[in-house]
Amino acid sequence: MLSTKKTIYNVANSFEIYKREIDNNHSEDGSRIIEDCDKFISPYLHENESANICERAVLYLNSLKANAVSDYIDQGCRYLCIWINNNVIENKKSPINVINLFNEFLRKFEEYDGDYKFKDYLKQFSTDMLENLMKLFELYSKFNINNKEISSCNNCDCVKASADLYNKFADECYAGDDNDFCDELENFKQTYENYMKTSSCPETIPQILPPIKRHNIGATVSIPFAIILVISFFLFILYKFTPFGLHVSSLLNRKKTIYNDLEQDTNEFIFNSKKLDINSENKKYSLSYHSVE
Repeated sequence: MLSTKKTIYNVANSFEIYKREIDNNHSEDGSRIIEDCDKFISPYLHENESANICERAVLYLNSLKANAVSDYIDQGCRYLCIWINNNVIENKKSPINVINLFNEFLRKFEEYDGDYKFKDYLKQFSTDMLENLMKLFELYSKFNINNKEISSCNNCDCVKASADLYNKFADECYAGDDNDFCDELENFKQTYENYMKTSSCPETIPQILPPIKRHNIGATVSIPFAIILVISFFLFILYKFTPFGLHVSSLLNRKKTIYNDLEQDTNEFIFNSKKLDINSENKKYSLSYHSVE
């Protein structure tokens, strides 16, 4: 039995329940159920579609609220972003625009049901998260060979394409710092390899995928620190117990003696100069006094 890690991206491979929910949340005859959406306008939507899309989003959010399970709500909100990106925004596609439209739907829902705040359930919701979510959705969609709605290639071609995507995203995992992204890639690796055990794909299709490697920040910091310690220890041994150390010590002592002698000579010179100045002043005053007599 597969053991799936829990991540903020799990919805990328378990979105069917959310898809059915949003597909069913609209009236059959086109009549409006949510009056708050009648005058809804967004720069990301065509004007003649804005009200209908707004209503579907608000009804979908209402169904998430009714479930009352925080993880279900969190994953459901992430799927809403997938739906907005893939099915709603035709032009101006970008993570920031998807997040902006998502927030517009949240505000519209709060007008519909002012006592409920979805943002209380949302964790790590950002454009970076959305970029990685869309990558994982693409990965699973490519591999999901039984769902012709989201995958149009032949079985083994899809498997090969998904393996190539996995390798690309694995490199991004190593270069980044999103542990959930890396964990979800490991979930995909497990799903992929389990499928390949009974697959009839040719040997040119990889049976297993490379393991996920993570960038160890702790090691990056500790290695230079360890090098400094080793160098310091080596120099200490060199200084204390080798002829080179004795030579360096002798040289340093000689330089220290020269410096001390120079400092002493300088101080004596300054002292004598001040003494001469004082004597000179005294003579001046003495001469002035005798001239008055």
